[in-house]
Amino acid sequence: MANSDIDFSGNDLQYSACVEFCSVTGLLIEEGDIGLAQFYLEDSGWNVNIAIQKYRQGQSDAHLIEEPDSVPDPAAKRPKTSDASSAPHPAGAPSASVGTPFAGAPSASAGAPSAAGRKPASTKSTSASKSSSGTPSQQKFRLITWNIDGLDSMEHTLQERTMAVCDAVKLYVPDVVYLQEVIPLSCGLISSSLPDYKLIVGGQQDYFTAVLLKKTTVQHLSDDIEPFPGTVMQRKIQTVQVKCAGADLTLMCSHLESTKDFATERVKQLKIAFERMKTAAVHNAVIFGGDLNLRDPEVVKAGGLPSGVSDIWQLSGAPPDAKFTWDTSQNDNLRLPFKVKCRFDRLYLRQAYGSGPKVVPERFSLIGKKRLPGCRRFPSDHWGKVCDFKVEEETK
Repeated sequence: MANSDIDFSGNDLQYSACVEFCSVTGLLIEEGDIGLAQFYLEDSGWNVNIAIQKYRQGQSDAHLIEEPDSVPDPAAKRPKTSDASSAPHPAGAPSASVGTPFAGAPSASAGAPSAAGRKPASTKSTSASKSSSGTPSQQKFRLITWNIDGLDSMEHTLQERTMAVCDAVKLYVPDVVYLQEVIPLSCGLISSSLPDYKLIVGGQQDYFTAVLLKKTTVQHLSDDIEPFPGTVMQRKIQTVQVKCAGADLTLMCSHLESTKDFATERVKQLKIAFERMKTAAVHNAVIFGGDLNLRDPEVVKAGGLPSGVSDIWQLSGAPPDAKFTWDTSQNDNLRLPFKVKCRFDRLYLRQAYGSGPKVVPERFSLIGKKRLPGCRRFPSDHWGKVCDFKVEEETK
């Protein structure tokens, strides 16, 4: 991530704090580490000393975890049809190669410093804060969504890119991960690289979605797959029921139909997803998202956001530096002859009805913006998204 990728909105004090943090910790601004500095400083109320302490604590923490993600550009890639001949990695990929990690993969290259031990101390994902009486008042969890671009035509980069995504998971230690465009080969890499996560796949052949659950913080209750009736690209909703951070959650991961030519079908799929959000268990909070390939007018055509459903990016204050997840002005993986910025990847939230804990987004940012040292490409043509939530108990 270059210096110019971080928007400090004219706040020279914040930029100076990032420079001081990098100077003391040995991070390199020109190598993109200013993004990690900003992460720690925001988490520490912009107190440089506290941020440095958290960073050093994170470096000494050897408990790591991994995950990947990439998304093809709907506007630039061919539609992925149900014809198996269009999928570069058939279901019969050899299991031996699927589970073999790539020896030359970078240790932490998906938008974070390369030291494998570096991860924010705050990424003990699920945590409880305490009130003055000593009883827990809120807990927290973290979610990443990322299309890992398993269908990239430059297949020889898949292992390095997938391992870079896994390094990002190790760095940020999310409780939940939504993945899109997983293929059998990348699925094997993920499974072997992330033993602390339960991998739930949304398919077995060609390409599919997957959900990762951190075993120590998320209780898996059930899961379901619902293919969209009109899809020609094998698209579906993958739903997983869990308990996390003191809340009952319905997790909905999806990859809606790609390209402008399939906008009508994509709107139909969005309507179905919104309906599933509305009719989910009343005591559950619902988080729906992934590579939705959406343009804003399509949300309007779907009838707008249903009552009680919110766009998590907007709930998080609509940070401009976390808006565009597909940005060919910065990401040249597809080597397209034009520059465009799109918010294809989105997350939506529906609270549990009635009384009970409320899920509140706290922070929203993009990852995967650091070029990999081997293939000199990014982990995906899409940036990944990280969202931190707090679960607030209803006051009585």
